[in-house]
Amino acid sequence: MKILMVTMSMNIGGAETHILELCRELISRGCEITLASHGGVYADELRSFGVTCVNLPLNTKRPEAVQESYKGLRDLIREGEFDIVHAHARIPAFITGLLHDRMVDKNGRKFRFVTSAHLNFSVNPLWRMISRWGEGVMAVSHDIGDYLVDEYGYPRSKIHYTINGVDTKKFSEDIPFDSILQSHGLLRDRFRIVYMSRLDADRADPAYKLISIAPKISEKYPNADIIIVGGGTEFDVLNSAADEVNKQVGRGLVTMTGPVSNTNEYCAAADIFIGVSRSALEAMSAAKPVIIAGNQGSLGIFDESKIYDAVNTNFCCRGMEIESEAKLFSDISALIDMDADSRRAMGEFNRDFIYKNYTASRMADDYMKMYEKTLASPVGFRGKSDVVLSGYYGFGNLGDESLLDIITSKLSEEIEGVKIAALTKNPRAESKRTGVKCVSRLNPLAFSREIKRSRVFISGGGSLFQDATSSRSFKYYAAVVGCAETSNAKTCIFANGIGPINDSDNKKMTKKLVSNADYVSVRDADSASELERLGVAHDKIRVTADPAFLIEPADREEVRDVIRSLGIRDSEKFIAVSLRPMGRFGNTADDPSDDVIISEGVRVCSEIREKYGYRPVMIPMQSAHDTEISREVAGKVDGAIFYSPSDAHEMIGIMSEAEFVVGMRLHSIIFASSAGVPVIGLSYDPKVKSLMSELGQDFVVDLDRNTPVFAEKTLEYIGNIEAGREEITASLRLRADEMRVRALDDIKAVADIIRSQK
Repeated sequence: MKILMVTMSMNIGGAETHILELCRELISRGCEITLASHGGVYADELRSFGVTCVNLPLNTKRPEAVQESYKGLRDLIREGEFDIVHAHARIPAFITGLLHDRMVDKNGRKFRFVTSAHLNFSVNPLWRMISRWGEGVMAVSHDIGDYLVDEYGYPRSKIHYTINGVDTKKFSEDIPFDSILQSHGLLRDRFRIVYMSRLDADRADPAYKLISIAPKISEKYPNADIIIVGGGTEFDVLNSAADEVNKQVGRGLVTMTGPVSNTNEYCAAADIFIGVSRSALEAMSAAKPVIIAGNQGSLGIFDESKIYDAVNTNFCCRGMEIESEAKLFSDISALIDMDADSRRAMGEFNRDFIYKNYTASRMADDYMKMYEKTLASPVGFRGKSDVVLSGYYGFGNLGDESLLDIITSKLSEEIEGVKIAALTKNPRAESKRTGVKCVSRLNPLAFSREIKRSRVFISGGGSLFQDATSSRSFKYYAAVVGCAETSNAKTCIFANGIGPINDSDNKKMTKKLVSNADYVSVRDADSASELERLGVAHDKIRVTADPAFLIEPADREEVRDVIRSLGIRDSEKFIAVSLRPMGRFGNTADDPSDDVIISEGVRVCSEIREKYGYRPVMIPMQSAHDTEISREVAGKVDGAIFYSPSDAHEMIGIMSEAEFVVGMRLHSIIFASSAGVPVIGLSYDPKVKSLMSELGQDFVVDLDRNTPVFAEKTLEYIGNIEAGREEITASLRLRADEMRVRALDDIKAVADIIRSQK
């Protein structure tokens, strides 16, 4: 893989060391790397490993420097034919993002662009507007992932997570350090307290406090030396303060090293270490007891009880209480007073923790996964599209948005560089979320032009040929398919649900459009039967499965973190419940049947809570429509929780941890069964009952549109599930696997059509 790394500079620092270790590990795996930066000692080191280093003034916002960097990067990208361009820090990401917006290759495709988020920078309206985060972001902790979502609205589904990987050979207790002791005039047999950080105003607070309490440390522990490692804007002030302390105590108590590159020797020299983030991890790799303290907060002495909070903030302690001088002195005293064997055991625990969780190899694995996922995702482009997708996209329905995501991602995996456009309600937001070129579905001139210039049109998933919701909806999708069939594009009716279709004219139109299509697949046998009743030839129709069965759950540890954030303890069990208003289906929006849904939902959740102790988690599938009813049920049930998932991956992950699911919307049932979790379907529409039949599940409650009572039957089914859980789960997993095979075969068939037209 050929990679262009872009960063501000490569002088000593946490993010710079992260890039250094990443590049070294990727080089060892055969990657070819070019590094663009303002240079620095780490750039010189990387040259010795075979990295091509290019100097550009990427470390400043001065307009003339930005212009020079822009031109330099433009030329590099044009000539380099890189697989991935990877920017670190805001200025390089901004410049690279501008180029990504404007540049295309000879085939009209954009280069692949990703970024890393190392810190949660302060945000103002200008930075929020101009920031570029690329097609994927690597966050070094989950709180930074939250920051990207909350401050920039970046799609959570495109955020990846890694750690600050440490070179465990370089940072080891076996590293010799006599030379640094000699250079500072320090004796080997003394007790050394080492603090390490860049000494800038936003990072040097613990250094000030350590110097302030230094006389007290010397008085209690005359054999102790303090070494403060690092340089920065506060160095001169700190150095003067250290000189004053040394004069006061009458010896060289505090040693200020200034900036150094051999930080591993200082870690090896420490008896106890103070710091945050990467420096703390490096000291742990060297088997040292560590006090985690920084400008943003403190955890104190690291041990097993601190792991969750440390990992969640990348060992930076963001948002935690800041270490006071008294607490810092107390932590230092506790470690010095500890017997040598206990300190050694603490250091060995720390080193073992790094070996298991924070190696440079694991970090490189995480980045390779992001690169590969990005390369397999839809490519940005200008000009004509290869494929146009149409569906119920851009309305905030988690099920339908997941269809857009999975169809585009799977087609991109099948056909490298395929150019996909989609018709959506909100083109700007959906383009940002998906990486796909999006065209307004409400602009007939725009979408008809896009269809006529494309090679293949896909009516992609969902119940588009039905008039039970409204005849207007049917006529829209029929018009779009009709536009495709009168153009030069091959037309695919892909994994559609068909019906109910009540109007006779709509039935005739469906027969005509489907019969004229170049490829027809439906997601269930009932839809196939409906088409045959309308007069479509049997051999024209392929029965497949909903593409949503191909969506994989989010990482289990990430899911467990979400569950904990909801206040559900690891020992607690919960169920997932997804309800929707009946008023949105063929009735008025304030239909009284919705009151019945709420009262029935409250009864089911309350009895489950009382009888089994399970906590109900209310999940809206379409936020705009389902939130109110979900919140109302949650508010009336003791211990119930309202939760709105960020994407389908997260939702499937949450459902996979549930005891069972009660689902009303079709995709809540798909997600549950895909995770192998028992599910009860509340059938407000024939498609729900049809899916449950395809899954071989009998737990279906038919809802009367006027009086949708379901509590009694649902509670009966829950008893059945509790009695036969293992058999039900095994059966569901088998059927879900079959669905995945069918859905993937469907994708491959459409991909073959696209390839035939290129």
